[in-house]
Amino acid sequence: MRVRSRRTVVSAPPQCPRCGSPRTALDARFCQICGGRLLPPDMPTDPLLGKTVLGRYTLQSLLGEGGMGRVYLAEQRLGEGSRRVAVKVLAAARGNDDYIVTRFRREASTIAALTHPNTIRIHDYGEEGGRFISVMEYVPGGSLAELLAREVVTPERAECIAWQVAGALQEAHDAGIVHRDLKPENILLTHVGGVETAKVVDFGIARRPPAPGEKPLTVLGTMLGTPAFMAPEQFRGEPADARADVYALALVFYQLLSGGRLPWAASSTMEWADMHLHRAPKPLSEQPGVGELPPRYEPALSRALAKDPKDRTASTLAFLRDLTGQEGPPEGPRAQSPRQRVPTVVGGPSAPALPSERPPAVPLKGSRAGFLAVVLLSVALGYGLVRLYQRWASRAPAPTPVSLDAALDASRDASQDASLEVARHRARRTLQRGMTAVDALDLAGAVAALAELQARPTLPAAEVEPLRRALEAQGSAEVQRLLAAECSKAQEQACLLRSVRADSAARRRFTRRCPAPTCPARPLRR
Repeated sequence: MRVRSRRTVVSAPPQCPRCGSPRTALDARFCQICGGRLLPPDMPTDPLLGKTVLGRYTLQSLLGEGGMGRVYLAEQRLGEGSRRVAVKVLAAARGNDDYIVTRFRREASTIAALTHPNTIRIHDYGEEGGRFISVMEYVPGGSLAELLAREVVTPERAECIAWQVAGALQEAHDAGIVHRDLKPENILLTHVGGVETAKVVDFGIARRPPAPGEKPLTVLGTMLGTPAFMAPEQFRGEPADARADVYALALVFYQLLSGGRLPWAASSTMEWADMHLHRAPKPLSEQPGVGELPPRYEPALSRALAKDPKDRTASTLAFLRDLTGQEGPPEGPRAQSPRQRVPTVVGGPSAPALPSERPPAVPLKGSRAGFLAVVLLSVALGYGLVRLYQRWASRAPAPTPVSLDAALDASRDASQDASLEVARHRARRTLQRGMTAVDALDLAGAVAALAELQARPTLPAAEVEPLRRALEAQGSAEVQRLLAAECSKAQEQACLLRSVRADSAARRRFTRRCPAPTCPARPLRR
């Protein structure tokens, strides 16, 4: 008797796990309110949802998932009240990897050593049932990457965000900690007291001074980070210091003002390495859609993106000073412009009196008859000017009448052209996000980006085809790796690839590796 394995599946929650907004459609992949990624309609049952970990944190919903584990929204009871926290749980499969476990523990201790208001705070850490758990503050809102996908950021707002991120990084650098993975996805945005606030997160691969008796985790010559934001010395496998974070912060600021674009375009890790190591960045002013910018931006970005760390800006705060021309972030309301400033006089017996701006009034001289003559002359002159204007207006040609239908058609055509251009701009951002996800081995994110492009075909197929090919190649390699361990997981990955028609290579892997008729991957054959 043949027994076919089954997976228990549940329907995805009808609301967004990040902001709680209702799901607009069953096949929707992104939230229409916050832009967060939605869970698939049918997904394996998560055994942790609804449970209480570490005795006081009840997991309510899934906020995100990465290669190391999952992040949940949880509720912590505090007396008669409660507060929301973010609980990061290391994946069970990673719990047997000493390197990953050590990285997870060090991330908790690294964040605990930082107190800057723009750095994510950690509340608790522990181990339960073989799972390693860290509890951090919950930051409502989305990431900087989601903001870039929705709207264009003004220079003033970009400077404000950059000052906050630079302050958080500067505190870490003063403590000998280098983030090494700064990117828009690792910067969260929220509102505190009505003020937009940035939070730097994910110190998973941060470098810090080793404690006494502690062995370093990064081997010399190892590359760590996201290829699109890695400094040249990181590609060379050299030790990274604060200047690597300056390089990444400059790229983030470049993206803020360019509508999400980077100074280069690449589709693989090797191409990114060539761009960062040998190619000069494209000037920010040459990016399409970028308006007039302060002249200090280009030289400040050029120094921060220098290939040699010795030629690069030494610190994040120094980069912001070069960028803004200010010694520190603006505090409170902006200072008034010189035209609006009112001179303030400090009272006192020795304070000299300011001269009056208006000359003293001169008494009118002459008789009353002379005054009336001046008034009558002014009235007569005004009447003459009015009559002259009326005669000139009567001789001017009448304006050509314009059809109302023609005006409406012209307005409608202009509106459609503008909407199409905006849709193409957003589609190119999605395409870039998908290529970045492929390089970061985030196949689920790449599949979601490709599915979004296929659902809304605003770009030519030739522009989208490189993403599909890159995803197919990376997905085939991932399926081959999973086949060596467990065919069912490989089947899940191949089904995900099939949803965006990127499974032909994966199908060949199944045909060669799983000829047995009882293999759960057999239904994938065509």
